[in-house]
Amino acid sequence: MSYTIDWSVKKVKNQIDKLMRVATDPKLDGFNTWGAKQDLYEILWYAEDRLDECSTYSDEDEFTKKRSQHKMLKALGKK
Repeated sequence: MSYTIDWSVKKVKNQIDKLMRVATDPKLDGFNTWGAKQDLYEILWYAEDRLDECSTYSDEDEFTKKRSQHKMLKALGKK
């Protein structure tokens, strides 16, 4: 069975970036910034729940470890 890709990771990321800009805008009040951050949490939790329903793949560990390493280096300031 095949399927049609009718989404774009780039477009999804752009929408999330818009939310992040609202959540971190110093010109906006806490009501708006907190609301945007709540939306980001909702997206995160939704994605985590969907990932929990997916199969595990042989190279998945390596793929996710790269993300962990990237975050660690970023935290250490070594981007």
